[in-house]
Amino acid sequence: MFTTTGSAADVAYLALVSTIGSTVLSLVGGTLADRQDRRRLMIVSDLSRALGLAILSVYLFLVGFSLPLVLGVSFGLGAFSTIFNPAQWALIPKILDAGEVADANGLVQVTTSIFQSLASAAGGAIVVVMGAAAALGLNSVTFIISGTLIASMILGNVTGSQLKTTPATYRSSFVSDVREGIRFIASQKGLLYLTVSAGLLNLFFAMMTPFVVVYAAKVLNGGALVYGSLLAAYAIGLGPGALMVGRTRAVAFAGKVWGITAFLEGLAILVIALSGSFIIALVAFLGIGALSGYGNVTWLSTVQLVVPSEMQGRYFGVDQLGSFVVVPVGQVLGAVMIQTLGIRADFLTTAIGASVTSLGFLLSREMRGLRYVAPGSQGPSSQA
Repeated sequence: MFTTTGSAADVAYLALVSTIGSTVLSLVGGTLADRQDRRRLMIVSDLSRALGLAILSVYLFLVGFSLPLVLGVSFGLGAFSTIFNPAQWALIPKILDAGEVADANGLVQVTTSIFQSLASAAGGAIVVVMGAAAALGLNSVTFIISGTLIASMILGNVTGSQLKTTPATYRSSFVSDVREGIRFIASQKGLLYLTVSAGLLNLFFAMMTPFVVVYAAKVLNGGALVYGSLLAAYAIGLGPGALMVGRTRAVAFAGKVWGITAFLEGLAILVIALSGSFIIALVAFLGIGALSGYGNVTWLSTVQLVVPSEMQGRYFGVDQLGSFVVVPVGQVLGAVMIQTLGIRADFLTTAIGASVTSLGFLLSREMRGLRYVAPGSQGPSSQA
């Protein structure tokens, strides 16, 4: 997008339509995860995303660039990711013991970070050597592989009917289930504050993340390889941070971990904004990845352990809606700020906003008290 149009606004549009797709279907995806076979939803989502990317790749190769098609496929990727994610997150505690959840999430994050780091670096090279159409075509294949692996999973004694939490003949309507999910999260102050804080943090991070490509080009004077290297550094950092969750019993201090990691991420972004060094930016992105992996896996594992299984799909749907509904606003603000004040001012705003927001919510007793302590362990009881 940026190479073809040279416009930060067009980059914002690309991220914007993906976020809109995620936001519009967040409640639908979460409710489906509580009413349907979760593994089947994941497979359908993977195949749908593969089809969209394949169509885009072929069109770019045979016809050329089309802004409406690129935006349309981006919308579809966001929409089906919103269906995939709640099903995936709600499936893990269904097939594992409580003591295994944090380590399992950490391992998932590690494998994700390894493949993302390799793919980000390789993706930059593929775009340079073979073009964007070839890179998108390979991306389509990865979704097909993912769907195939999910279909071949051996779940032990867990049957297909156990992968959904309501019987085939539903006792309530789809809309009633959605309302029940909203009421649940509203009644749990710790979880509610977590969602609200995530929304505000996403507002600021959305001013930055779509425009890392602009930072790589304008500040670091680099191209696709520099951009891919920054993404790879972030992805590499995710793994170690994620694995530390189970080793440090982070779920027993979940609210505090969430606030502190977000504050430190803000400081790392401040360093990136003030520096024009590729090496410093690379190290900072590595640190942001580690903090993000630690904070996000702590959040995910705690929710999986605290929220009842029959409510998890809807919780994740509501949480996605609350967390991401402000993202389009941040993306637009970021594009406007870059065009008027420059990329450094945009990153500085993100850094200050994330740091202040995280410290503000740490003042909340309910936020600090959000945690999970296993039954029979010493310490306070589990609470949301």
